[in-house]
Amino acid sequence: MTNKTDWNDLPQGVRDAVREQAGGIAAVRTISAGWNSEASLVAETGSGPLFVKGARLADTLKVVQLRREISINPYVTHLSPEIRFHVEAGGWLVAAFNFVNGRRADYSPCSPDIPRVFEALDALSHTPRPDVELKYADQVYSSQGDVALLRRVSGDSLVHGDLTPANVLVTPERVFLLDWARPTRGASWLDAVSMAHFMITCGHSPRDAEAIAAQLRGWKDLGPGDLDAIVHHGSAVRSAWGLKPHATDPWTNASLEAARRWWSHRRAL
Repeated sequence: MTNKTDWNDLPQGVRDAVREQAGGIAAVRTISAGWNSEASLVAETGSGPLFVKGARLADTLKVVQLRREISINPYVTHLSPEIRFHVEAGGWLVAAFNFVNGRRADYSPCSPDIPRVFEALDALSHTPRPDVELKYADQVYSSQGDVALLRRVSGDSLVHGDLTPANVLVTPERVFLLDWARPTRGASWLDAVSMAHFMITCGHSPRDAEAIAAQLRGWKDLGPGDLDAIVHHGSAVRSAWGLKPHATDPWTNASLEAARRWWSHRRAL
């Protein structure tokens, strides 16, 4: 995870710009959320708390991801916290969203969160693809070297692409899908299959995860051979992650093992 920059360590120009946009700030605290931002803060303002995330303009990848999140937000506010403002100052790009006081989703077996997350995923399936610049899913998979999968993952649906439990917040009233840093334009079943993988990562057997995920609207769009192809690809890619020295965090390791178990299950059918 990226080391976070505290509020007082941001350039004065950044802090002044955020204060001006927010109409004053009473208090700020750093939080660990947000893999794709260098600054992740909760700012208390007169109109309510804000989640503030930022990236240095010199960090091209993080800035591209944050700009993408800013551009897509107006189209997904029925699924995600609404953006309040964004500003560029002091060598940083900063965006502020309505703060959601929720907890990360639980994808473990028998979790009551799963049906609620499925409702949000089905709502995403019904969301028209916005007229903003998005990578095509086949471009993403092509960069990973799997040419054979390109035709299968191509499509015209809006795909979130990173719905780990850390990117889904649950409140008593709603489920929120966070961190739209890597959305794509692709096959309608991609998020459903990712959800099944994350459920296996969190303790489901591959058989049970498939049976439960089959309730999702996107899952029903899987064509012959699609599931085997994407599961095989996921196992190969995650195995490559496991060869890297930095791949030692618990989630990465659990995700790798889940991908291997799922592919082993598919091969045995």
